[in-house]
Amino acid sequence: MTGPAIFFHADAIESKGKELVGRRSAGQSFLRGFLQHVPGDTVHALVETPHAGKVFETVARDLGETRPVSSIALNSGADFSGPGTIFFPGPGYMQAAWQRQGLGMASCSLVGITHTVSTRRVMEGMHRLLSEPVQNWDAIICTSRAVHGVVQRQMTEERAFLLDRFGGTRVPMPQLPVIPLGIQADDFARRDGARQAMRARYDAGDGFVVMTMGRLTSVEKANPVPLYLALEQLAGALGRPVYLWQVGWASRDTEADLHRDAAAAFCPSVSVQQIDGRDPDVRRDIWAGADVFTLPADNIQETFGLVPVEAMAAGLPVVMPDWNGFRDTVIHGETGFLIPTRMTGPGHPQGRDLAARFADGRDSYLHHLSLIQQQTQIDVTAYAGALLALGRDADLCAQMGQAGVDHVRRTFDWSVVIPQYLALGEELAARRAAAKPRRPVMPLQIDPFDLYGGYPTAHPDGDWIMSGAKTLTLEQLNTLDRLNGRTLYNRKQLPDARVVAFADAVARVGIATVADIAQTVKMRLDLALAVALFLAKYDYLKLVPPEPQ
Repeated sequence: MTGPAIFFHADAIESKGKELVGRRSAGQSFLRGFLQHVPGDTVHALVETPHAGKVFETVARDLGETRPVSSIALNSGADFSGPGTIFFPGPGYMQAAWQRQGLGMASCSLVGITHTVSTRRVMEGMHRLLSEPVQNWDAIICTSRAVHGVVQRQMTEERAFLLDRFGGTRVPMPQLPVIPLGIQADDFARRDGARQAMRARYDAGDGFVVMTMGRLTSVEKANPVPLYLALEQLAGALGRPVYLWQVGWASRDTEADLHRDAAAAFCPSVSVQQIDGRDPDVRRDIWAGADVFTLPADNIQETFGLVPVEAMAAGLPVVMPDWNGFRDTVIHGETGFLIPTRMTGPGHPQGRDLAARFADGRDSYLHHLSLIQQQTQIDVTAYAGALLALGRDADLCAQMGQAGVDHVRRTFDWSVVIPQYLALGEELAARRAAAKPRRPVMPLQIDPFDLYGGYPTAHPDGDWIMSGAKTLTLEQLNTLDRLNGRTLYNRKQLPDARVVAFADAVARVGIATVADIAQTVKMRLDLALAVALFLAKYDYLKLVPPEPQ
């Protein structure tokens, strides 16, 4: 039984020395889920290089995989289409779409997945994708309905451009299914004693603890000020101490300082702590010590947001902005609350100006995020009201917390999500089976003897005549190769012994056609021509065309 393959790149998962960011955390979780729930007697991976294949096997074994592991390097020229479907950790397919040209366009399906869709790299990748040999049996998984809208709009615009630019009639589009990210729900189940331990560790007493999780970055993750304002209102109305645990890490000291200074200015009545979320023990149990989870994300980099899903799996009610993917994960009034958000509408000159400034490089990515975030709003009054409702009602907290646990297990656990990936693979296989694609040549893989065929005076064939062969030994060939560059560049069409045998056969006969010697030494004709040209190049034999008839 053969299961689908996964494209593995070490940068897509968590590992020592790499900054912990959302896409790596999601990639690590997906790899675990894939290995646990994908069928097949062998685990299949597509990698960039043979070394990456060894890394993949090590990682898979560390995650508990016991099945045989088979990896194929994309740059090896080998047929990677056997598994039928290959899942990629980003929205693009590396060079796989081009490499598939030589295997047959319907030989397999390529499936990417979105994370953020606002960076220049991702946007340019989307721009290029439709000019690659992508087919309608390929797909890009959109992790939320909001992301689906973004990707569909980008591809629609790109398709219209290509049709107008080239006067075409069709541009094949990949499928854009909406499938959420997943988690290992059991990883977040509350452990005995964890609540007491965390609250004692951070001196929360009997206070009301609100928790956030993620990198401390005001434009890439969440601007904290709306939360600080809401917490100050909460502290004035609740009648007991309010704590904010900002569990995360700052990539820049200036961001850590910003969060501390802003908290002191906007919620002086709240006890605020920055807790390093990279500590594995903290990441595992900190949820248990909190009463509510929130994250005031209001930027365009966020697309799905795993942390509220993780919080629900840990039994916390969640209060989240009604912003892109969060409305696909949080059930308002059941697993928590969604707070209204607003943003400047489309069609104004400033929007076109912001797009132009980002496209031509006048604004960096962070500047672009900041300029847009300045025109997004989370309703602070509603935010404070939702937190207050939970702060005053422990039963509501417990009820919503349990509802969140149930919601995650039936919707976002990898045991539920991976089957959706497999079902997508079956759907794409049906599309391939119904297709009758041509087998076009990859523009970057034209036969060089065809592409540069106009360069030489002539093209020898099997009727050309060889004569005057000189003795060639392995030692002489090795000496020649040290001087002609073949040893330096370490590239040979055939083993040295076969070249020497070819020269010996010509010497024994005296005069012969290339085709005759190829038959004598049992060598393919095109390879025999290559050897004949090589030997003639260095005057070990004469190679001339036959006399005209």
